[in-house]
Amino acid sequence: MEDQSTHVFFFLALILLLSDCSSLDTISTNQEIKDGKTLVSEGEMFEVGFFSPGKSKNRYMGIWYKKISYGTVVWVANRETPLADTSGMLKLSRNGNLQLLDTGNLIVWNENKNLIWQSFDYPGDTFLPGMKFGKDLVTGLQRCMTSWKSPDDPSVGEYSSIIDTNGYPQTFGWRGQVLLSRLGPWNGLGFSGFPIEKENGTYSTEFVVNEKEIYHRYALKSSVVQRVVLRWDGKTKILQWIERIKDWIVYADSLVDTCDRFSLCGPYGFCNINKHPPCTCMQGFEPRNSEEWKASDWASGCIRKKPLNCGNGDGFWKIAGVKVPDTRWSWYDVNMTLGECETACKRNCSCTGYGSLDIRNGGTGCLLWFVELLDTREFDAVQDIYIRVEASELEGILFASKFGLLFGYISPEYAVHGRFSIKSDVFSFGVMVLEIISGKKNREFSHGDHRDNLLGHIMNVAFAFFKIYKAD
Repeated sequence: MEDQSTHVFFFLALILLLSDCSSLDTISTNQEIKDGKTLVSEGEMFEVGFFSPGKSKNRYMGIWYKKISYGTVVWVANRETPLADTSGMLKLSRNGNLQLLDTGNLIVWNENKNLIWQSFDYPGDTFLPGMKFGKDLVTGLQRCMTSWKSPDDPSVGEYSSIIDTNGYPQTFGWRGQVLLSRLGPWNGLGFSGFPIEKENGTYSTEFVVNEKEIYHRYALKSSVVQRVVLRWDGKTKILQWIERIKDWIVYADSLVDTCDRFSLCGPYGFCNINKHPPCTCMQGFEPRNSEEWKASDWASGCIRKKPLNCGNGDGFWKIAGVKVPDTRWSWYDVNMTLGECETACKRNCSCTGYGSLDIRNGGTGCLLWFVELLDTREFDAVQDIYIRVEASELEGILFASKFGLLFGYISPEYAVHGRFSIKSDVFSFGVMVLEIISGKKNREFSHGDHRDNLLGHIMNVAFAFFKIYKAD
């Protein structure tokens, strides 16, 4: 990652000169800002000048809120090259004008009013409305977030947040070279691994993917003030200013629970925070290392019970409501239908699963996976994926599902693409019959060391019966 100061001081110079520009929002080549004086945006929302963070005595040039939360820094120019005293000055080293906007963007334009530099292109630990978070594919410029080392040191810390452009773009959280978290790809309404607010009057978001750039950007719909901060401890918070209490509150947290840890359940593992333990294998798979799984170490993930036999009836098992798997080694097409997507996956023996790219209006576009499926979790979302399953395993799932229909029950996890549609009242009736027969509540029923409830045992019986049936 390049040192931001290289870009900043291409246009700005810290020199020993005297000036008084505290009432301006713009300076030109014949003006300077001395330490102790500031440049204020027109609406007095932001201010640029020199400051010392926390307990540090070092001096940095930065931008902070002025109208509210005075001193809350949102950008630092010389993160890696602090000044030891108050002798610093800010001056344009080329012809042009420098201006601080009420968005918090510090911009430089030339005499022809062409933008030649802006601080929004070099974010630090703060993502503001109007910023582009992503990559310029023409210049190679990567706009990412990097944490401070500590509350007293704004130099680049351990943590970073970046849009990875390999395969279908998605957002990652890193600690050095260790991948910690994945927000998931954009699905038309939001990121696959972040709760979608159905009625959001606070902000709007956009995600742009084209030949020139890939980026995420958000804009505020009202007079609220928000910022996204990647803190020095690695936590990412969406903070909102509450004028009544004169303080910031946490509007949202990008990491919610244990299942947000990257690939907690390993390849072909499925994470559900409402289950204990949270990790299970996808249908048709079993733990790669059963001893490790018993010890609650799921990193090795799952392997297929039976190898695929491409061309001989392999099918697809639907998992509804998920954060989709890691898309770094995926392929996508924005114009294909879901049916065309299924056909494309069937024709390629290396394809392990597929799904819609955009979930709006019933789903459009195609996303194909060609490697082990990583970091999949159950989520309160409307995004579905279809996993490639060996033919006899698929028959077993289908048989168990039909068996469940006799009792008015079928788990969403056992739904096979295009085969069923069961109403909730039939489900409820079936559960009631089972409870009457057994004299036990579904949730209360247990047997020995098994964690299955009553319905789980019914499904196990179904699978056992199916195996006998197949043997005959």
